[in-house]
Amino acid sequence: MPAPRADGRAARAIAAALAIVALVLSPFAAASAAVPGETTTVTKVAIVVPVLAPPRVAGLIPAEELVELTATGGALARTLDAVAGERVTLAIDPLIAASINALGTNAPAEAVAWAQRLDRLPHERFLLLTADADPTLLRQAGEPLPALGTVWTTPGTVSAIDVEAFSAAGASRILVADTDLADVEDASLAVAAAGGVGLRVVDVEASDALQAAAEAPSAATLGALRQAITGDGVRASIVVGLARSGAGWAGLEAVLDSLHSDLGLELVGLSGLSGETVDVAIAEGAQPELRLEGFRQVVAAEQADAAFAAIMVDAAEFREERRLRSYALAAAGWAADPATWTVAADEAVEASRTLRAGVRIEESESLFLADRSSIPISIVNDLDRAVTVVVTARAADGRLDIDSTPVAVDIAAASRSSVAFDATAVSNGVVAVTARLTAVDGTPIGSPAIARINVQAGWETPIAAGAAGVLLLIVVLGIVRTVRRVRRTRAAEAAAAGSAGARDE
Repeated sequence: MPAPRADGRAARAIAAALAIVALVLSPFAAASAAVPGETTTVTKVAIVVPVLAPPRVAGLIPAEELVELTATGGALARTLDAVAGERVTLAIDPLIAASINALGTNAPAEAVAWAQRLDRLPHERFLLLTADADPTLLRQAGEPLPALGTVWTTPGTVSAIDVEAFSAAGASRILVADTDLADVEDASLAVAAAGGVGLRVVDVEASDALQAAAEAPSAATLGALRQAITGDGVRASIVVGLARSGAGWAGLEAVLDSLHSDLGLELVGLSGLSGETVDVAIAEGAQPELRLEGFRQVVAAEQADAAFAAIMVDAAEFREERRLRSYALAAAGWAADPATWTVAADEAVEASRTLRAGVRIEESESLFLADRSSIPISIVNDLDRAVTVVVTARAADGRLDIDSTPVAVDIAAASRSSVAFDATAVSNGVVAVTARLTAVDGTPIGSPAIARINVQAGWETPIAAGAAGVLLLIVVLGIVRTVRRVRRTRAAEAAAAGSAGARDE
């Protein structure tokens, strides 16, 4: 959660005081001062500052949280306060701007002003993936990669295959930890290449020292930071980065002021690093298997939800929400708290199951149907949005004849509706009737519902059948009698004719 708001002027005054005290007390203050007539060797320091919200489960950042983050004293506001006067590289999460833009005219004034302030900063910058999704997690989980620019990887997770994939997706510059390089002789390497792809090598030890100093600036933490930056000798350049937690770092301004005041250091952007590009090999890092498996389940839930969304009036908007949720759960910041992430991922998967069970046929154990009637089918919509479903019904055997024409039903949010199918009992017995829901495009929705219907043909059916039998018998008997009469008549006529002939002779 964002830190409590603080008075901006008081915070800046405290930060400045800490910077001055740190410089006075620091054991390297005297050594860093320039001596007249001597040439001072300067180490170029590229600091990467992530500009993002804390890791989250949902997609877009709601208005209330945007206010907390961007108002005076909020985590995002403090980040801009800290970097305003220093040359650093900003790694920006595009989710922040997307969340502000999605609110349109309802966007909080604090958030709009913050975004305008960010745009005015002259700092070198690059965009992270949406919600700061971890690129190696996406790649190793089998997810398609979006178009990349600069890629910032999580230490210990990157492999040579990842670098190749990032390059194929358009990345021309990849930030990797120095611990992710294999067989590197120069431990102070900052600029390198792997397979023709440009690398910026992030010093893990110096980054940890920067994080500690930004959280609690003091003579001790600032001294440890400088020692980590320069090492035993003087380095030409170094890349350090803050943790991608969205914490706001209360002491970052004091740290940057201290580094800026050190004559042995020069703050530069990533593009300002110097040194010869060295070809290196990437170690075979990988995401933890438990995180990979958990994220694959999140993605599978997203895909199932996307298919289910075919019944929704606002299907495209819902699918985007689910895509953002997957990216949010892939955020690099979650790596620091795997236990909490596992709970969040499990809850997201369960929420998807609950959602897909929210539109269903209300089952009935049995119905009684006499001769000609209708079969009622009730559909429940527990969702907070309207849906359109298509209902079909089929009898298991010929004892029941059902009108099989599919019926489309519009159901408002948090309501239910019903349809009826005309049916005719052909003979007596118990017949299983299966009802199904689909989207208009034929996508199956939920599981079929089966009801056992006690079919009883009405009294008029056997009477009608008996009457038809009697009528048929009468017709047959009439035909037989007519045939016999004709035959007798013809026989009599023939006999009469024979008798007359005999008399004539």
